[in-house]
Amino acid sequence: MLSAVGGSFKDPSGRVYRFGDGAGGRRVVRGLTTPAAASVEKLLEEPFFRRLLAGGNVVETHFLCAEEPIAAAVKDMGWASAVEHKSVDFLTWPYEWPFSMLKDAALLQLHLLGTSVRSGWVLKDATPFNIQWMGTRPVFIDIPSFVPREDGEYWQGYRQFCSMFLIPLMLTAHLGIPYQPLLRSRLEGIPPEEAVRYFYGLRRFKKGVPSHVWFPAKVEGWMRRRGGATRPSDSGRKQPETALLALLDGLARLVKGLSYRPSMSDWPRYSDTHSYGEGDFERKMTFVENHTSTRRPRLLWDLGANTGTFSRIAARHSELVVAVDGDHEAVDVLYREARKGGEQNIIPLLMDLANPSPGQGWAGRERAPFVGRQSPDMALCLALIHHLRVSANVPVSLVTEWLRSLDAMVIVEFVGRDDEMFAKLAESKRDDFADYTSENFLSEVERRFTVEDRLELKAGKREMLLLTPKNAP
Repeated sequence: MLSAVGGSFKDPSGRVYRFGDGAGGRRVVRGLTTPAAASVEKLLEEPFFRRLLAGGNVVETHFLCAEEPIAAAVKDMGWASAVEHKSVDFLTWPYEWPFSMLKDAALLQLHLLGTSVRSGWVLKDATPFNIQWMGTRPVFIDIPSFVPREDGEYWQGYRQFCSMFLIPLMLTAHLGIPYQPLLRSRLEGIPPEEAVRYFYGLRRFKKGVPSHVWFPAKVEGWMRRRGGATRPSDSGRKQPETALLALLDGLARLVKGLSYRPSMSDWPRYSDTHSYGEGDFERKMTFVENHTSTRRPRLLWDLGANTGTFSRIAARHSELVVAVDGDHEAVDVLYREARKGGEQNIIPLLMDLANPSPGQGWAGRERAPFVGRQSPDMALCLALIHHLRVSANVPVSLVTEWLRSLDAMVIVEFVGRDDEMFAKLAESKRDDFADYTSENFLSEVERRFTVEDRLELKAGKREMLLLTPKNAP
């Protein structure tokens, strides 16, 4: 099967295709125009690019032989030639990344640009959508973005870098404003003229704001009022290599100096503040360890991962763990600790599971929805259902129906009504949550799953279950 895959609709130089489905046939092939093919062929011979490949900074890429059936299929679609990229295990988007992930992606973008400029090349754009993750390692995937740099050529990606990397990071670092909802609603980022509305009064003097927000916004506003373009054209402007490298060095220092100041919620300290006794917590970990080690899933989702205690257990027995949670601080902690520990098969994502990432972009297909990218072989759903029921008001029947739609084995933990954590969530609610009982939960589960194993915790206040999906009626 050959189908278009997200992220390439607006690039006239080529288009990305996915060949095959499932673990046995994941191939990512890109059709290229004649000029783009010539540029990529030259790029692959460049020493600087070979060093980037060896360092894992850019995705592995090679030209396909014209005789290969898939290359012929791509050419039949009108492209001059085809290159194959190493497949990314799970696609993610910038509005799902915690602060430290976007920061590391920004530093990779600047490193790649600085390295290429020193060798006579440049990156023609600067969007985080060109970066994906191999576990906790950012990897640049849009190889045709590398193009030879003309002498004195101005960096046309500067505004895009500010709108999609720098301004979002500064909003969170300087003002504590989450950038994820803004990037999710505006796929082209937060332009300077919009960003100045956040940086008013003395806020305009925070580090990096005068030069990368206020001045560009003033220039763009002036151009717009004159009836011209919304931003100044770069045509005819000269930017010597030394000036561009100095700009990149200053941007890198600025980004490195930005830090996330969390709100100090309870959840990032979950491993210290959970309500289990030591014996129950050990039994819970053993339950997860036993069943993940027996099944050894290729892709596992940890839904409600917090700081990743159980993600790490599952990662010992899985090819890849996608660890999802709605608490920014918890996910940021998980990412930083996993990267520091060299854990390369965990991808932390920030997401409200009651409102997961939808399909976005052109026809809703350019950025695939979370649940539509790749189905897991196994999912962990530990102490999450009571949050969905109480905080998001999702009925138990719909939660179990959604879990069944994953068509995966599920390790689920049900928190009973007499558990103190349920009481804490429900204390300010007027709803009696009549459907939230262990009896009704089990009834809904058994309509859709076979219960393979069970474990009581906290003297019956909680229960762990291993579920396998029943065939659809």
